[in-house]
Amino acid sequence: MNEPAPRPAPAAEGPALRAGDADRDRVAAVLADALATGHLDPDEHAERLEATYAARTLAQLHPLTADLAVSATELQPVAPPSTMPVTALFSKVRRGGQWPVPPASVARARWGKLVIDLRHAVFTRREVVIEADAFFGLVELVLPAHVRVYDEGGALFGKRALPSAALDETQADGPVLRVTGRAVFGQVRIRRAGDARYPWREWR
Repeated sequence: MNEPAPRPAPAAEGPALRAGDADRDRVAAVLADALATGHLDPDEHAERLEATYAARTLAQLHPLTADLAVSATELQPVAPPSTMPVTALFSKVRRGGQWPVPPASVARARWGKLVIDLRHAVFTRREVVIEADAFFGLVELVLPAHVRVYDEGGALFGKRALPSAALDETQADGPVLRVTGRAVFGQVRIRRAGDARYPWREWR
């Protein structure tokens, strides 16, 4: 009597094809929606978003949305988050919490202080650009440890300051923030949460 042939091992879910930035962006958009609707808590969202940016194949991306109401393969193109400029004019303005970071946005301080707190923000793209313009004012960007930042702006009788705290190398595949714009008789300050140079009371 012939014994039945052994069953082949199940293949990994999702095709073993290389994932591109557009694929990772689709997954990040699904995760952002799941966070906003309460299907993921902040810790779960952060963990899955980190895995999204680190994924190299579609097979690695598939499990990240497989248990959600809408998967990345079913997601339809949606309008990006609002790109309206955020401005502090003769005032202090702080933006924080779980807000979706658009692919490109503008932050302006005119004789005022503008704090953009990205510690709990939802990055819906692998790379985002913030145009930070300070005119006789201060624009401060507060970053979580896993975000890589590149300051590509300029200054005229002003100052631009980068974070002193080093990037957590275990998060080298995290989101990328490019900061453009100008500091004219003002300051653009980029720091990581916990930077001892700038105590919490300074910007809260």
